Parts: sequence; structure tokens; C-alpha cells
Amino acid sequence: MASSSTGETLNLGVVVGFDGSPHAQHALRWAARAATRRNMPLTVASAYLFPYSDYLHSVAPGPDDDVSQRIADGMLAEAKQLLKDDGHQGEVDYLAIIGDATAGLVSVSADAELLVVGRRGLGRFWGRVLGSVAAALPAYAHCPTVVVHSPDEVERKAGDLSERPDTARDTRDICVGVDSSAHARHAALTAAQEAKRLGVGLEVVHAQPPFTGTSSVWYLQQHEDLEQQTTQNTLEFLAEEIEFLQEQVPGVDMKPTAMRGAPAEVMIECSERSQLTVLGTRGRGGFTSLLLGSVSCTTLAHARGAIMVVPLPDDHPRKTQ
Repeated sequence: MASSSTGETLNLGVVVGFDGSPHAQHALRWAARAATRRNMPLTVASAYLFPYSDYLHSVAPGPDDDVSQRIADGMLAEAKQLLKDDGHQGEVDYLAIIGDATAGLVSVSADAELLVVGRRGLGRFWGRVLGSVAAALPAYAHCPTVVVHSPDEVERKAGDLSERPDTARDTRDICVGVDSSAHARHAALTAAQEAKRLGVGLEVVHAQPPFTGTSSVWYLQQHEDLEQQTTQNTLEFLAEEIEFLQEQVPGVDMKPTAMRGAPAEVMIECSERSQLTVLGTRGRGGFTSLLLGSVSCTTLAHARGAIMVVPLPDDHPRKTQ
């Protein structure tokens, strides 16, 4: 299904999906910086399946993948030029995937430490806030997936390789959403490690669902201390989470935040002020059979900054070497 310049399919490091779109250019730059911080190789993957391959093969028999291969290779050449212009010095491999982009990236994610994509690509409905690939990958990828947010203005800069990335260090905190689920605990550990790698703080956030409806308002009036007690319980829970995280990942400044609101709304708000917002694939609520919970789905669709979705290792067993 895939070919690469080295023929290797293991230890891919940071993998970024690239289709030449403005959002993919932002994702490529984000991934290049992430690979440098981790001292890992960067793998640029481009997937394409020419829709008329079967027809062309029936007219002029030959390798079905020729057209798709040439298009994918052209995208990779564009990525290579972009990295060269940006002065990226790290190890880079280029991977052409002949086939569906989502399926191909899910496959290579089993041998990656991190998977990075832009929020939309070239093949999309203009009215959508999140492309089909970016929406599907976090549910199925074997490793953490980062969906890089970029402003809508980049649509007008398609193909502009002269733009240089902002080299100023981002000192904003990382935010992670927690509840009492195993998914959230694993995501919090990943977020703490990322905060330590970046040398920034970690904001540990828990959403308190709002009291709504006539019955809830009446109950609060009868029990004035309920909301105060709920907040106190939340802060105690956050203190315990932070104590655990600091034992596992020492040296990171962590602060608790209890916010009143629906969990997805809270995390979307966090994405606006943080350089990275981290979530588990699922939380306590919803159907446990779902690969991606409603909070993660909604946050991904409406985020205003980069989002990392972290799966539990047992959800997607890695390939054995």
C-alpha cells in the first residue's frame, strides 16, 4: 500500500499528513517543530487514489497506481521544498500512500509516536469546519493525533511557500481535560510530558455541568450550599490528579481549573488560550463502545487551537516488531 524513500515502515517518529493545502502547510510546520523537540525523524505522508484508475487501466493496461503515485510524489516534492525553505535540519522521510488517506494514515500510525494533520485538506466541503480525514483519524489512530488549527485566512494563501513560520517561542500553557476515566488519566500524563518537553505549564481542567431547568434551580434555592460543595469536591479531585501527575512527571508547573459549563464548551474555550489542548478519546459519559466520545468530537469540530487526542494503549494494540 505504501512506498517510501528508504523502504522502512517502522520508527516513523512524527508523521504528518500532507496534501498541499494551506492547512496541511501549517500542520507540516507544526510537525517539523514537534519532531525537532522530540529528537525524532519526521515522516511526511501523502495519500492519493486517482478516481479513474480502473478506467485508465481498462483503456491502457498497466500499473494501476501510476497516476496516483505521480500525484502523491508531487505533493511530497512540495512538502520537501517547504521544509527546505523553512530551514528544517532534522531527518525527514517521505511516504507515498496509494489509497484512502484515512486508512493509510491509520495504518502508519501503528509505527509512529505522533500523527499530525491539518483541520481541512483539499478534498472537502467548503462549509465544513473539520475535514473528513481530521475527523476520523483520532478515533482510529494507534498513537496520539494532533489536529492543527489554522485561521480561515490561510485559504487565500494556497501554494504560498514564501511564508515563513513564526519562530518566537510559544510560552502559553497546555490544557488537559480530566474526569475520573482511565482515558483522561492517560491523556493527562501525555499532556504533562508534552508540557515538560516544551518548558511550559499545565492547566488541569475539569468541567462542572451547569445547573439548568426549573427543577435544578428550585433545588439550588433549597440547598444553597450544593454548588459550593460541588466546586470544593472538584478542586479536591483536581488536587489529587495534580499530585499524581507531579509524581509521574516532576518539574512541571501545574494548576487546577474548575469551570462551569458543558465539557465540550469548556474545552473549546481552553483551546483558544492554550497552545495545545489535550483530550482522551473517551470520558466517563456516553457509550463505552464508541471509539471517540461526544466531547472529543465536538471539541475537534469547533476548536480554536491545536487539539491532541490520546488513545489508551489497549484501545489500539501496536504492531509487534
